[in-house]
Amino acid sequence: MNPNPATRRRRVRIAAIGAAVMIATLAVATSVVAATRHTHSAKAARTATVTAITFRAHEVIKPKLYDIAKPAGPTIGDEMIEKEILYANGKRIGYDLLHFTAAAVTRTGPDVVLQGVLVLKGGTTNLLGETTFQKIRVGVAGGTGTYQGVSGQLTVLRTLKNGDDIDVLRLVQPASTR
Repeated sequence: MNPNPATRRRRVRIAAIGAAVMIATLAVATSVVAATRHTHSAKAARTATVTAITFRAHEVIKPKLYDIAKPAGPTIGDEMIEKEILYANGKRIGYDLLHFTAAAVTRTGPDVVLQGVLVLKGGTTNLLGETTFQKIRVGVAGGTGTYQGVSGQLTVLRTLKNGDDIDVLRLVQPASTR
């Protein structure tokens, strides 16, 4: 059965309007997806900031060994403390307090667990890690003040002839804490 011309025109108009609505809906949906993807990309780019501070650490309390574990002499459980004044660009930026506990002692030296804190102008950063002193690299696990929520790493780059260390502190600050 062939519909009359008026009915046919009405069906064509309805189909054209339906197609136009579908195209407009598709265009809006594509725009929303693109905008959302752009927003997520922008947020991903702002997820964290990384700050690196290079400084010189000057010992004011030389590492002092506490021979607390038996037998006498270097053994597992012995402890050591140290305090250093920190300088960057010739200016004092803070100090550190470090505590080491021997986890192993061999002919080549100790393997220690380190707990420490860097006290800086904006707050403190907490240090945790393990080292044999061949290469010193420990983690940053949070802090206070400006450094609340940070993570990162402290690396001793080299030791100078006078015993001072040149260190770099790399801090990752999540965007949500800025």
